[in-house]
Amino acid sequence: MCSHALLFHVVIAIQVKLPSSRSCSLALPAAPPTNTGRGEQVAVVMNSPLMVVESFLSALTNADKDGRIVVARRAKVGQSSLKYLLLNPSVHFATVLREARAVIITGGTMQPVSEFKDQLFATCGVEPNKIVEFSCGHVIPPDHILPLCLCKGPSGVEFDFTYQQRSNNAVVDELGRALANICVVVPGGVVCFFPSYDYKMAVYHRWSSSGLLDRIAKKKQVFWEPKLASQVDGLLLQYARCIEFNSKGDTGAVSGALLLCVVGGKLSEGINFSDDLGRCVVMVGMPYPNIKSPELAEKMKYLNSTMPRRADGSLASQVHYENLCMKAVNQSIGRAIRHSKDYSCIFLADHRYARPSVRDKLPHWIGSQLQVCQDFGTGFSATRKFFISKQVKK
Repeated sequence: MCSHALLFHVVIAIQVKLPSSRSCSLALPAAPPTNTGRGEQVAVVMNSPLMVVESFLSALTNADKDGRIVVARRAKVGQSSLKYLLLNPSVHFATVLREARAVIITGGTMQPVSEFKDQLFATCGVEPNKIVEFSCGHVIPPDHILPLCLCKGPSGVEFDFTYQQRSNNAVVDELGRALANICVVVPGGVVCFFPSYDYKMAVYHRWSSSGLLDRIAKKKQVFWEPKLASQVDGLLLQYARCIEFNSKGDTGAVSGALLLCVVGGKLSEGINFSDDLGRCVVMVGMPYPNIKSPELAEKMKYLNSTMPRRADGSLASQVHYENLCMKAVNQSIGRAIRHSKDYSCIFLADHRYARPSVRDKLPHWIGSQLQVCQDFGTGFSATRKFFISKQVKK
């Protein structure tokens, strides 16, 4: 099995991460980064070129129907690659199910969990009545989180960040006005996630030319996620120092910082924005992965050919596509609230989050308290009251 395939650690519990596909690349002299389907790049590191060859050949021992080979041709031979995609993780998971008396799959961000049951258990013949699902609540009290779905901005423009509408200047400007208002009432740091790096920079340049960025900067110093990983530590240090300095209350109107990030980027996983570093998290739109990605296209085609339709008639590929988006959302908004005394508000800026089918795929501790705001004033008022109550308790 290739070094990038699923690894099952059988001690007391078994931890499984089920992404869109697992891959093993062969590229000499250097293997290119692996695209996960959401835009982020994961570097493939090998100690020896022969290990790359060995790993790729080992992956080819899987059955033809369980994987695909993707050929990426580039201008230079050294930039081209052969990639093996394991589309059926159950062939390896079946061994675990046969040999273990009980299997526990656990993780911090597993919602939505339907694919774990469908692709790991059902395909291995496990009966539904033998699968027990348990979800823990959060360690914080219910009044320490304020999740809001913002359907419209301050001027009444609908937040529609679909691919067809997200470049509309009216929508982009409305988002800027909403953030400017949010920055007035939220203390400390505000972390805002965008679907892609290119879209984040396009919005940033639009705000710069329209004057909205200057308006935001009157309350929060603006930082943005860099493309180079080597610059991340320095950025986070500046961001934290800015918030600490401005929290002293003697720095004029500026009350903290705004950090513009990318879903699936360097700051959406493994980074803790606890306390004043993340008093508010804003999710702009729904970060669906690139449906034209060859890896994702193969995975969706495979699911449609091997998995039955859902009871509501939806295809397995459609469910997978939506789940990839919501897993990315849940991973990003989970960057805030990192301990029992922490508190934060979460803004889901897109009218589509009001749909019950989308809401059901949020973690229960967020979805159960989600307030749908059809007008911005309702959300703004709730946010102001939320932070006033926290200041009174201090």
